[in-house]
Amino acid sequence: MTASIGIWAEGDQGGEVVLYRWEADQRHGFVTFEVEAQRFRPVDSSGRPVGDLLFDYAAGEAVGAAEGVDRGLFGQVVVAIMRAYRRAGVAPATAHAYYY
Repeated sequence: MTASIGIWAEGDQGGEVVLYRWEADQRHGFVTFEVEAQRFRPVDSSGRPVGDLLFDYAAGEAVGAAEGVDRGLFGQVVVAIMRAYRRAGVAPATAHAYYY
């Protein structure tokens, strides 16, 4: 498990799909958050999906696969964004997580 994850919205958080950039332990990546459906996908920096991995937060499960994506870290990013989303009631600008 990583010690901390930095997560930042890239662009407008008011849309139906929000692109997030994350960094953790010299690794980095991007995810999209489909706000209304509460679904997440690993994506490249332009928002194109990487593989067919999808985490449906409402269902509480991930399905599909994405080459090169650490599913555990992907899950940590999802949880951090959802915690911030539940606190704010909107897609958050940041969603940093610390595990010390």
